[in-house]
Amino acid sequence: MKKGFKSGFVALVGRPNVGKSTLLNNMVGSKVSIVSRIPQTTRHQLRGILNLKNAQIVFVDTPGIHSFKDSLVKHLNTIAKKSLDGCDLILYMVDTSRDIGSEEQRIMDILSTQKLKVVMVLNKIDLGKKHINDYIELWKRTLYKKGITDDPLVYFLPASAKTGKNVDKLIEVIVENLPSQHAFYETDTVTDFPLKFRLADIIREKLFMNLKEELPHSVAVEIEAIEDRGDLSYIKANIYVDRASKRKIIIGKDGQILKTIGKEARREIEDIFNKQVYLDMWVKVLPKWQDKPRILEELGYWWAG
Repeated sequence: MKKGFKSGFVALVGRPNVGKSTLLNNMVGSKVSIVSRIPQTTRHQLRGILNLKNAQIVFVDTPGIHSFKDSLVKHLNTIAKKSLDGCDLILYMVDTSRDIGSEEQRIMDILSTQKLKVVMVLNKIDLGKKHINDYIELWKRTLYKKGITDDPLVYFLPASAKTGKNVDKLIEVIVENLPSQHAFYETDTVTDFPLKFRLADIIREKLFMNLKEELPHSVAVEIEAIEDRGDLSYIKANIYVDRASKRKIIIGKDGQILKTIGKEARREIEDIFNKQVYLDMWVKVLPKWQDKPRILEELGYWWAG
């Protein structure tokens, strides 16, 4: 092991849409997790890897913690909590542009009792700093109510994942709080997330970007086939929705929306393969897929690394 070298697993935790995926992509410097204004877009436990001269940081991105009750969201909450297992540090992200919600108290109740060190990232300061002190005070009240005298939180850091403000400082803080140990991955690795799930996430991102609020939680993408055909990579993707009316929305008039989604996704996927890609997408109706464990497993939502 290189003298003075540090490494470790760092969990990104927070309620939906606080900017975890944006921060992960910013720090790693490669698109690992999809970014969307629609909550619940990160459905897997993702690992993004930042290799530095003196350290390797393995970021574990998680679904936001939700208050909903269906099978998919229960599973997302389970993944989010299990992501803390085996980690060395927690990055707890909050959105300082939003009021504190009931979910925030639930998260603080969990994190304040952990044995791991916690860094609170006060994100979205580019949108204003109105609620910064509210989050800090809530954390202090949570410790007081629970009678916790050994505070696991080692740092409050205002930042902007979108603009990069204080991201370099955050990386310094992370490295300071990691153990001295060997690297876990080769230095050219940016993620250990399976390729087919990464491709599915790219397509889902384009769906959310083009359809916005019309398909908040009712769409899933399965990569059925990846074939190397010499100068061309063939990818077959199935897009599942729970109602026929939503199938029409995705396809659009004369298939224009699906063509746009395919064009945008293909451009990004070609950057991964470094060659031309033929993306063959099919939109299929699969009623109540969110409540069927077998279907969720087939779609990859039970993969946890």
